[in-house]
Amino acid sequence: MSQYDLNEIIQKIKEKSPFDFKEEHRGKARALRVIVSKLYYSLNYEQEPQATREKITQLLLYHGQFSREEIDETFKASSRETMDYSIEFLKQHPELARSEARKSKEFRDEEGEEMEKPIETKYIFPHYT
Repeated sequence: MSQYDLNEIIQKIKEKSPFDFKEEHRGKARALRVIVSKLYYSLNYEQEPQATREKITQLLLYHGQFSREEIDETFKASSRETMDYSIEFLKQHPELARSEARKSKEFRDEEGEEMEKPIETKYIFPHYT
């Protein structure tokens, strides 16, 4: 599967032509992981991990070879919890953004109340060449 480059993946999605893989179950899961990884790293994943996930899910559902469950499982297997927040997450949690801003050196002298920090889910996929 890693023989596909990003342009070939995009072309196959546009044309709805099937991806080739060996072995029905394991080969399909590996092919999907490679496809998702290449698409994920080509998009704005650092700033918008959830929007990137949704965009990839929609592209692959449009293509039609993989189910939502297979796609979700691929993302779930590569998910990581973190407090290293993306812009997308901070926009969804403005109180957290304010709290993070208060910790910057400009506001160091101010005492801020410590809040319980939420956890963001990001995705880490292997890099395929």
